[in-house]
Amino acid sequence: MAQATAHETLALDEYAVELWAVAVLFFVVGDVVTTGIGYRMQGVVEASPVPAILLANFGIVALLGLKLVVVACCYLLWITVPRQYAIGIPLGMALLGAVATGWNTTVLLSASA
Repeated sequence: MAQATAHETLALDEYAVELWAVAVLFFVVGDVVTTGIGYRMQGVVEASPVPAILLANFGIVALLGLKLVVVACCYLLWITVPRQYAIGIPLGMALLGAVATGWNTTVLLSASA
């Protein structure tokens, strides 16, 4: 496997702030907001077991807390791994958050129809 050059690594770092912003927007805000809306709707349930337990026992604030802990752990990982691989962390969170938010939105639209 080839090593990334210093120039390539710096080019990836240029997008880090934007990727972290997208990651937080979708992984935290989008997922928590759509989950919160769905949690109040008849017939909509949380499919993931850990968030379902947190929602049932502590409400939406617990889900937000869980998301913030995950973001903090991912940030610690991001500053620890070699630079050429670090960009995958916010990119992965952004993609996962976009899929979760999109799925939740689809469920909400289906339930309200």
